[in-house]
Amino acid sequence: MVRQVMCAGALVGAAVVLSAQDDGRTWRREDLAVAGSPALMRQRPANPRLTVELGDGALRVVDAGSEKGDLIVFDRAWAADPALGAACRAAVRVVRCTGLAGVMLGFSDGVHEDLLTLFPDRLELYRARLSATMDTTDAFHEVQVDIRGSDVRVMVDGRTVIDGKGAFTAPAHEGRNRFAFGAGASDSQGESLWRWVAWTDTSAALRARWPVIAGAEPVVVFRQRGVYAPFPSLHWDPATGWLYTSFAKKTVATHHETLDSSQGTMESRDGGRTWHDIERIPAEAVGPRPGEVFRVAEGALLRIGQNWRRWFPPDQRPAYEGKYAIETPGTYKPGWFAINSGGYVSRSADDGKTWQRTDITELDTYVSCSSPWSTLQCKDGRLLRAFMVRSGPDDSGDVFVAMTRDGRSASVVRVMGDPEERLRFTEETLAHETADGVLWLLTRVEGGDDHLWQAVSRDGGQTWAAGRSGIQGHPPSGLVRLADGRLVLTYGYRHPPYGVRAVISRDDGLTWDTDHLITLRNDGAGYDLGYPVSTVLSDGTVVTLYYFTDEAEGITHIAATRWQAPR
Repeated sequence: MVRQVMCAGALVGAAVVLSAQDDGRTWRREDLAVAGSPALMRQRPANPRLTVELGDGALRVVDAGSEKGDLIVFDRAWAADPALGAACRAAVRVVRCTGLAGVMLGFSDGVHEDLLTLFPDRLELYRARLSATMDTTDAFHEVQVDIRGSDVRVMVDGRTVIDGKGAFTAPAHEGRNRFAFGAGASDSQGESLWRWVAWTDTSAALRARWPVIAGAEPVVVFRQRGVYAPFPSLHWDPATGWLYTSFAKKTVATHHETLDSSQGTMESRDGGRTWHDIERIPAEAVGPRPGEVFRVAEGALLRIGQNWRRWFPPDQRPAYEGKYAIETPGTYKPGWFAINSGGYVSRSADDGKTWQRTDITELDTYVSCSSPWSTLQCKDGRLLRAFMVRSGPDDSGDVFVAMTRDGRSASVVRVMGDPEERLRFTEETLAHETADGVLWLLTRVEGGDDHLWQAVSRDGGQTWAAGRSGIQGHPPSGLVRLADGRLVLTYGYRHPPYGVRAVISRDDGLTWDTDHLITLRNDGAGYDLGYPVSTVLSDGTVVTLYYFTDEAEGITHIAATRWQAPR
């Protein structure tokens, strides 16, 4: 039962005036009723039940569906500090709201969270179980939420309507730290009009605490309004030193495949300082990881492959339902679905002209998949690839390694997972072998505190010892070796201050110097960034490419940082 604390009626009062500073916090404002608003990039495609459009001087958000995935949420990272507190505001008018979060403001500070539902006749704080009556449909109202420590307060048009002292106590999901608005529940429907939103931000203080390494040179590789560009690759020509990258370009901000996606391909001839478009990456270019195909002593080519996101038409769904996890992201062909499952070994005795493939039966599961950084050839000639495996919908995921010596069969060994199924081990695993033949894996793990987990094997991959590493961030996608033998790992940091970081190892990756973290960027607009890849130039300069969302305009683009690792 939601406890009602104040009857407000149709509240009208002095408008809240946005100030440049408020208790040491900087206010940021986003006008929504303008063409090019970042919120327009977040609309869900190919779903007739969801609508985001401009009209009547406002952003109109309509969630007319109650199926799974029928929701529209716009989130903004705000680097809230529980001790300092945070606040969010919106000029909003409700048309209709049928249930929890049908029209909503969400807020979390990394420790606690709650959400405010705007019904036609009342406001409700979900976790705090507090409410206030009012007419939210008669006009645009300025709704503000203040949080500090365990306290939460809701104001409408400058007047307090809910005083939740000691009521802001629900734990933040996976430590998230954001302000969100829109329609946030599949079961509920809602229609609302939004003129603007505003929120406080403590990023400046956090950036001062985690400054960018001296001498770092940030570079814009590709940035275009209306284009969402994530996940760059990095290659280089050993003969010329020229650098190359490719990346996806989309009109919708999504990590899923889209039918209108195109590929950007660019080249740098000056060590990553400037970039220009090219048609294709030269065949002689190499990358920071070894790829999937390896040659063994007798001359044959071997590979451990995976079946990444296979798409099927709607009429085939009954054959896969229940046995596999079904994905329907809504960015592909209408009604089509995808599965992630399956791995295989393959062998070629004629330099890749023909291949003999053998499926790995242990990987035909509810979900099994692997990342581009998870494969290597061991010093004894064997191939190794790490997989995330889920046996069913209640399995949070374990890490396994598949190993083959001849490309005709494979052994599969479990490496690590959570017996209590609270932590979700992902497919984003980096595999490495030290000079002494010790194998280790670094894996992105969700559901906890966002620390990578590391597993080590000293017997060729037969047994593993695993535990939480000291590296907070993900994924472990950028590993390079300096001329002096030290390893450098670059990774995305999706916590305030959002950006890209690096850490150094002096023992071939068995331990990491987390007491001296390196900040490459600390000015991200939120957690939609990262996946860095790096290389080392002949003069010792490290070039790190990544995707990044800037604060100025919220454009997700490809960027780079040129930097020197400290001695």
